[in-house]
Amino acid sequence: MAWFKVDDKLHASRKVMKIPRRHRLAALGLWTIAGSWCADQETDGVVPDYMIEEWGGTTLLVNQLVTVGLWLQLEDSTEFHNWEEYQPTKEQLDVARKKNAEKLRNWRERNRDVTTDVTELQDGSKPDSNPAPDPTRPNPTRPLKNSLPEGRESPAKRGTRLSEDWVPTSESVQKMREDAPDVDTRAEHAAFVDYWIAQPGQKGVKLNWEATWRNWMRRKQGDVKRASRRPVAKADQNAAEYDRLYGGGDGRAGSVPALDAGVGA
Repeated sequence: MAWFKVDDKLHASRKVMKIPRRHRLAALGLWTIAGSWCADQETDGVVPDYMIEEWGGTTLLVNQLVTVGLWLQLEDSTEFHNWEEYQPTKEQLDVARKKNAEKLRNWRERNRDVTTDVTELQDGSKPDSNPAPDPTRPNPTRPLKNSLPEGRESPAKRGTRLSEDWVPTSESVQKMREDAPDVDTRAEHAAFVDYWIAQPGQKGVKLNWEATWRNWMRRKQGDVKRASRRPVAKADQNAAEYDRLYGGGDGRAGSVPALDAGVGA
């Protein structure tokens, strides 16, 4: 679990103030709940349509957030604008967890024989403290410019467009085989590359293509699950009802006795 970080100037930001007042509170409520869910599920800012429906969100509210630039509209989901700039990505969280797990193992190894008995601390010394901070509680503040050496500023991370020969890492492929077992990753990878190469301008630029690819596969897994639960189409229901009322005794679908009597006459 990670924290969803919200700027303390959000209430007065230009994008928020562009939302009509009558929709502003509801739209920001949806935005906040969605951000909390994305941080918890580590989707890198992608919000499936079915979750918006679950929270009671409406198309009107989604359109308001997209119009002002807080969200981006995708095929069957929405995405937080510039999530990677303000929130930790799943990849960054995984790296932090591995580093902290290693630090904790090293600390335990060094202090395996150390006890905290009061009699052993009479000289005023203290045992080493646990060096591994909780990786699920990131610092909510962004780095300050004056924390860098004088005359230097932190370079802004820039996104890139996807190349035709781009492929995900073997770790991402293995992860998606576990998270999206019902998805044909080869076919969906081809669709992913074609889709993003075709996107014009800034919409086709991403900071983290690995995370974008994983989210694509997770959405497709969700599509498969929803399709398996989808009720019978209305047209199929009507056809079944028609057959029940007018179906002939010869077992042919949709046969009508009054018409069948004349067949071959």
